[in-house]
Amino acid sequence: MRNKTLIGYFFIIGTAFFTAFSYIFGKKVSDNLFPETVAFYWFLGALIVAVLKRIVFTGLGYKFSVSINELGKYKKIMILTSLITVFGAASWVIALRIIGPPSTSFLMKFQVLFAVIFGVIFLGERLGKMEIIGIVFTIIGGLFITFNSTPIELIGSFYAISAAFFYSILFILVKKMAADLNMIMVATLRSMGVVIIGFLYLIISGKFQLPNSDDFFMMLLGGTCGAYIGKAFQFQAIKLVDVSRTTAITPLEAVFVIFLSFIFFDTVPDLYKLIGGFLIILGVIFLLIFRKNNLD
Repeated sequence: MRNKTLIGYFFIIGTAFFTAFSYIFGKKVSDNLFPETVAFYWFLGALIVAVLKRIVFTGLGYKFSVSINELGKYKKIMILTSLITVFGAASWVIALRIIGPPSTSFLMKFQVLFAVIFGVIFLGERLGKMEIIGIVFTIIGGLFITFNSTPIELIGSFYAISAAFFYSILFILVKKMAADLNMIMVATLRSMGVVIIGFLYLIISGKFQLPNSDDFFMMLLGGTCGAYIGKAFQFQAIKLVDVSRTTAITPLEAVFVIFLSFIFFDTVPDLYKLIGGFLIILGVIFLLIFRKNNLD
């Protein structure tokens, strides 16, 4: 049991690392592309990498554990996760453009609050007093981050929290419906579903755009790191540890994002945002420690 938990935390750390890079690549994409367009190419990049990996490994004689006959088991989870991801990804892109990678990453930690509440409601997990304190710290941290914000920055913060909400629902669905499924295949089919839904939407709405080579490359890298590798790691972690622990340790992502933002953009968050981010991380640590004690 202990080894299983440790492996789960390894996947969570990998999730934080690869997801942090997706923030950087996402910020580098031109603002003249519609958010829905970015989401489409983002997951197209993840899907391309997944297909190429399968082709290469098949050529090397690797036999995949999921056969075509088993794909029917993935239909429902593919449809649901794809629909939710479309909303979450578009909200994330908008937030990233308005308030930048560090603040978006901090507010995305509201996944912790939502996941804990959803875990109590839908998974029967218990909520202790110290965990409530952690939730309070998280909310206060969010207020610090939005303190003295302009109206447009408040809108960006709203989209970041909305993205956190959608992704929390995503994790609950994976936990409840995909515990016995191959998580690499779940991540791949999710990308395929987003690509199909996104393409139909862009054609119908007249928003389809062709990116330049630089933007496409950034979206390819971002989709590979975040939508494919990062989410595959996170889905695998969900199989090994409970949802609350999986989301609670993700402040590592925010640390990586701050570091990478300084390296790539030479920027750091202002004092209020750093204080808010610290409070959110403190709240998440409370949730991690006392959720563990409450569940053991």
